[in-house]
Amino acid sequence: MRSVLKSLLLTCVLSGALAASVSAVVLTDTNPDGSINTGDFQKFTALTSGDLNDTNNTFTGDSLIQGNVGIGGKGNFSMSAGTVNGDIYMNSFGKFTKSGPAQHNGTVISNQDAVLNDALKDARDLSSLAGMEASTANYTVNGNPQVLMTVNTNQNTTVMANPFATKVVLNLQDFVLTGGTFTLSGNVNQTFIINVSRNFSLNNASVVLAGGIMSSHILFNIKGPGSQVTLNQGTKLYGIVVATQRKVSLAGGKVFGKVVAEQLSLSGGGQIISQ
Repeated sequence: MRSVLKSLLLTCVLSGALAASVSAVVLTDTNPDGSINTGDFQKFTALTSGDLNDTNNTFTGDSLIQGNVGIGGKGNFSMSAGTVNGDIYMNSFGKFTKSGPAQHNGTVISNQDAVLNDALKDARDLSSLAGMEASTANYTVNGNPQVLMTVNTNQNTTVMANPFATKVVLNLQDFVLTGGTFTLSGNVNQTFIINVSRNFSLNNASVVLAGGIMSSHILFNIKGPGSQVTLNQGTKLYGIVVATQRKVSLAGGKVFGKVVAEQLSLSGGGQIISQ
């Protein structure tokens, strides 16, 4: 009997240790492989916490979402054109409507409040954790050591992680590109977290990757309420965009990764393509 009790005690201790380990992983903004810890919103390419409808937003032209869409809160999702290739998870209050040439290749799954709330909670937790990260100096800008405080440029810029860096953190006021290419360069195990507290927009500009790093290792965390996040015609961005308290407008812009927003508008060939 004593040996049985010891075995049970050991099992409980090991189970508790495993649970603590899992909790520790959940409470970080990155996974052990350097990818962003998206938690329960991993299943979504586009996720919103507010309204998504033709009254306040548009899904028109050749716009495209490649992957699952989650419409949380009491939001609606209305398509008058464009294509969604993936399942659409709807809350219990909002409606999904499709008209005109719009195409949906997938299933509409209703009454998904619990799933959507869990995903949105993890997105908010990720935003909070990333937003508390201290700025790092373990990178170069166009080959020179520099700590960026804001980005507002129309010039080609390369931010390269130092060879032995694991995580590069930029805490910026603005991330505004009015031209050129902004390159994030790192290896397959490195991470970039870019926190933006004020303005975020791309016009005639691109954010691209080099050195082997993938979109799943890049987080653009647009913090708090504020101005609309915009990616206009001819722009593209590789990474995960989290703006849980803002409207995100892709007016022809393309995101290769994920977008979390309060409201979401796609028009003029805007695209979100899961990587």
